[in-house]
Order: sequence, then structure tokens, then C-alpha cells
Amino acid sequence: FNMPSRAAKKINVLAVNTNAELLSYIINQNPILSVEIDLPVQGESIAPIGKLIMDNQRYRNAFINTVNIIGLTVIKRNRWENPWDFTLRGTLSRGQTVREIILDLCNVHNYNKNFEDKTAFLKTEVPNVMQYLHNINFQIYYQTTTSDEQLAMAFETEGGLLSFIEEAVSMLWESKVYDEYIIDKYQLCRRILDGTMTSVEITDYNTKTARERVSDMKSISNKMTFRSPNYNPAAIRRATSFDDQIFILNTDFEADMSTEVLATSFFRDDADFKARAVLADGFNTHDTERLTKVLGEQYVPFTSEELVQLANIPAVIVSREWFMDYYYGMDTTSVGKTTEFYNPTTLENNHFLHIWGIKSTSPFENAVVFTAGVAPAVTSVTVAPNESSLSAGLSLQLSATVATTGFANKAVTWSITKGDEDGKATINENGLLKIASDYVVSGEAPQIEVTATSVFDNTKTGTASVTVL
Repeated sequence: FNMPSRAAKKINVLAVNTNAELLSYIINQNPILSVEIDLPVQGESIAPIGKLIMDNQRYRNAFINTVNIIGLTVIKRNRWENPWDFTLRGTLSRGQTVREIILDLCNVHNYNKNFEDKTAFLKTEVPNVMQYLHNINFQIYYQTTTSDEQLAMAFETEGGLLSFIEEAVSMLWESKVYDEYIIDKYQLCRRILDGTMTSVEITDYNTKTARERVSDMKSISNKMTFRSPNYNPAAIRRATSFDDQIFILNTDFEADMSTEVLATSFFRDDADFKARAVLADGFNTHDTERLTKVLGEQYVPFTSEELVQLANIPAVIVSREWFMDYYYGMDTTSVGKTTEFYNPTTLENNHFLHIWGIKSTSPFENAVVFTAGVAPAVTSVTVAPNESSLSAGLSLQLSATVATTGFANKAVTWSITKGDEDGKATINENGLLKIASDYVVSGEAPQIEVTATSVFDNTKTGTASVTVL
């Protein structure tokens, strides 16, 4: 697969103002039309050319095909620009997955302890390599319908051709761009609520000035430029340069920032950002109806309590490559695939835009969420089922619920704190308890005690009791 390191392929924007300009563009894009049809003259009616196209099936098909082939070209009229255009990483030309691989720092050895071992340099040492697979999980299509009547009228009225193109193609791509934004914001908020982003409290938020709040955030931004395990859930010692930091600002918070604050706190000078700043229209506002349609069963609605928590976020910093959004090139390496189908009964064209891809985030890239005066903390850990019975040779899936404030990490480590019988009872990192078939059961049924310990606060634990039958 092809993975551009920076900006991904963007939708080209065609700035046209008249029917004649647009028709000239379409004719020039199609070999059949460009060879056999003269370009329209600015200021004159395009109706004669329209009649020529409509009356000739070959020209008509070439025209409709070109409308679809335009694909990534969107007419610049009331077009909405996605402020989060940095999230797209590239296009997959083959395969169904992206394998994200990361290396941690090399191990360190004590010189004096190894001095006497003259063959130490011959020993093989495997580097600490971690990987994560991102699979295609986003397969949708957009559809719109245009009629022969609409096409004929497009050549008769000023602006009609522009409107026709917008209805036939542009709104398909506009819909895609909008959905990219709401899905990425949803992914971000889910990661925040899951506690897999470093949470930083802006203390005394309500009594601080805008400048003081920005100063606190800038302090964390500075720290992220040094290697540290504190800003990603995999605890990799990573550094994120200013050029690779994206500040996502709540619009309400950004509104508090005067030009002077932004200039003095974020800029190296009057023309250069230390980090790129983009806006979010509130971390607690989501197009629930649209997300339900686009994501289907993958969408988990936010609870009212979660929305209250998300409203308390003024800003987030993510690495430029934190979002792992890829599109699958169904037509060579292009983003998406456009097709059309003509229904001879209704004299209508159905236009389709198919999008396949990956919508995901990285567990290795640095990210920080700021909270307005709410300290990250774990309040309790509970394990379910709390009490259960299990026959030797079987397995039991346990789950831990971690109650937090301030988006503290909800991860736990699992351990058997009683009754493991020399490894004949084991539990993995996901809470799956396995009892060996030769686990000795004699006399009173033995009790296994399983403990889930908070990663964020190891003083907070939850336990479960399992009786072996």
C-alpha cells in the first residue's frame, strides 16, 4: 500500500462562475466532446450546445460520464472546508489492512556488570517492536438521482448547469467530506472517554485569564517535544515536534483568545505557528442521526453524562499522525469510485460514490486532552461477575468497570491474588480466566481470587471470587 507521510490527496476545487466556464471545462475533459464540439462563447447562450449533446446519444453519454469522472473536482459555491483535513493518511492500492509498527528505545546495560563477559557483544538482542493492525471498517456509498429533464433544463437557464453538477456529483463529495469530520470527531471523543489519552487538568480554570490558560497548554506542548512515555497509552518514549502537533480548539474556548493572546502564546513570530490550530464545534455536540447512518453498529451513542464530561474540554493536542484514516483505491489509487446507471424507464441517471477505507487512531502516537478544572482520577474499580463457579478445564471471561473523573486511564492489569495453584489457574491481559483440567479440587471447594488493578492509580482495585468445582 501507498502511505504518503504528510498531506493526503485532496479534493480539487474548480472555481467557476458561469455555465459557459463549466461547460468548457467538461468539454475539455472528454476526448469525444473536445474533438467534436466547439467550446461555448462567454456571454452567449449554451442552449445550442446543450441541444446538440441531448440529441446525440453518444455525446450525451460522454457528457454524463465526464460528470462522474470529474469525481474529485467540486464546484466552489458554498463549499464547506473540513478543518481536520490532516487526518487522511493515504490510499491503499492493495490489501485490507495497515500494519502500524513502532520501535521503542534500545535496552540499556550496565558496563561494569558486563565487563567480565568478553562475549557479551556476540549476544543477539531483539529490539522492542510493537505493532497494531488497522483493518478496513468503513464501507458506504452515496447516491443521487438526476433526470433527462433536469439535464435539458441545465442548458436553458443561467446557473442551471452549475446546479446540475452540484446535484449530480458535488454533493456526493460534500457528503463524504462532512462525514469524515463527524466520524473523526467521534473517534477522538471515544478515545478521550475510554481514558486512552493523557489527561491534563488546567487548575483554577474559571479564575484564570485566557493568557494563563494558553500558557498552561503551551507548557505541555513544549514537554511533548522531548522523548517521554507520558503522552501515549503504549508508554513509548516518543517526541512530537511543534510541526507535528495539532491543537484542536473548542470554538467557545477559541473565541476567548484575543489576537494578542494567539500571537504571543502560540506564534514563534507574527507569521509562524509553533503548532497548527484547528477548530472543533464543541466536543459535546455530535450529529447523532448522521453518525448512526454512516457507522451503523459501530456507533455507540454518547450518554448524557458523557456529553457533560466532553463539554468540559477546551482543547486537545494530537500528533499529526494520530488519526489513521486511509481510503481503499477501488479504481487504481483514487479516493473512492464513482459510477452511474441510466434507467430507460424513468429517464433518470443514478449517480453513486462508493467509499471504502479505514477509520482508526494510533495507540502509539502522542495525544493530550485538557480539562477545565477537573483532575483525572480513578474513583472505583469493580469486576463482573463478582462471584461465580467454574469447573476445572473451563474458562471464564471477566470484565472490569473503572469509574473515573477527568478522563483518567480506564485500563487495568489482571492478576490472580489467591489460589493459582502453581500456574494451574491463569488470567490474561483481557481478563480471561483459565482453569487447568488437572486443577486439584479436594475437600472444600477452593476459591480463586482475581484482582483488577487500575493502571492510573494502583491503589484502586476490584476483586472477584471464583469457586472451582
